Order: sequence, then structure tokens, then C-alpha cells
Amino acid sequence: MKHPLLLVMALALLSGCDNKSADFSPQMKNYAYLYQFEAIPGNVKRTHQRLFSADGTPLFDVDIAFDQQGCVTHVKSVDKAGEITEVSRSGEQLTGTENGQDVVVTLNKQCAVIKKVTPTMAVDIAYNAQGWVDQISSPASDVKFHLTYNKAGDMTQLSIMKGDEPLSRASAVHDADVKKISDVITTVQRNNQSKTVSTVCKYKNDVPYYCDTLTTDADGKLIDKQYGTIEVTYY
Repeated sequence: MKHPLLLVMALALLSGCDNKSADFSPQMKNYAYLYQFEAIPGNVKRTHQRLFSADGTPLFDVDIAFDQQGCVTHVKSVDKAGEITEVSRSGEQLTGTENGQDVVVTLNKQCAVIKKVTPTMAVDIAYNAQGWVDQISSPASDVKFHLTYNKAGDMTQLSIMKGDEPLSRASAVHDADVKKISDVITTVQRNNQSKTVSTVCKYKNDVPYYCDTLTTDADGKLIDKQYGTIEVTYY
């Protein structure tokens, strides 16, 4: 498993995509962790989400579609470097390309992603008894992600381990207002340093459509500012 994948998964948590007790389709939050988008409640047909730097530079663009049962049917994402991931579902697989390589993503009977294979990397995704992503790992690496949740199903911690050695840890505190499903403050600890990432969103009918994300260092100094837009269509 390459370290850029570690950063991708950390960003998925930081975006606030773990969304409390709203009415989500069974795999929505899991897909959000794996494909870096904000989980949306309801019977979602499609969501198009974009992330920008403070000056408007595009950082990430993802367009994802679902069938009426909430199973993903198509994903296209473009990162800041212009690298594209695009997959479409056929049966119990998502197939397409990822950063110029062929990719095959295997789904189980519940439409959960359980494996991703490219010519250079294989990733396994395991789930806990509640059906939430529990561990992400690769046979070729001793680096693993461990995800922890509270009783309400909110992700509260993401730990990245290399064998028994901790590489990074992100701890999330969700807004006390349960309607603010995407507002979260995350503290990230890595290499004896820490930073805080705060996501605050605007909502319409309890669904986020715009989010500001501010990153501060251990002294509270602002070191990064991003904003994101969210478009949603429903069945």
C-alpha cells in the first residue's frame, strides 16, 4: 500500500463524511470514506462534489451515481494533479481506470466494497459487525488503517499503523446539533505534531450544500483554508 493512499483515507475522514444518525442508504457512508465525498442522506441518485483552495483552485472533483437500492453504479473523480479515477458497475464489480491503470473493485452481496486491485496494488476492506468499514490493508504492506466508531455510528478515530508502530491518528468530535451532519472538528497527530481541521457547512433541508474547512496548527495559527460545493439529485 502506497503512502498517498494513506493520505487519501485521512482526508476522507477530515472532510466530515461520517454523518451521525441521518437516514442514509446502507453503504453510503462506507462509499464516502473510500471515494472521498460527503455522505448524503436519502434516496440519492447522484451527487457531484468539488473541493477548492481558498483562491478557487480546484483540488478535487467527484461525481458518483447510485441505483435505487443505494448501490454505487458509477464514480468519476479528478484530483489536483489531473489524475482521473473512473469506474462503472457490472454485476458485483466496478471496473475502469485509476490514474492511468486498469482497476477492478469487488463488491459483496450487500454492495459493500471488499477489494480493489490494480496492476501495482491490491487493497482489502474489512467491516465490523455493524457493517461499517473497520480496516483497510494490503497484502503487500504492513501498513493498516483502523477505524473506530461510537455507539451512534459516528467515526471517532482513524489510526494508521505500520505493524505495531503508530504513524498517524485522527480523532473526530462531531457537532452537538444532530442536524449538522457534516460539521466536525478533527485533531490529527503525526510525527509528534498536531493540527486541527474544522469543517462547517451550510444546509438546505438538513443536507449540506457548501462547506468551509479550516486547518490550524498546534498554536491555533491558520495554515490552510478550503471550501467545497455539493450538488445532489434524488430518485
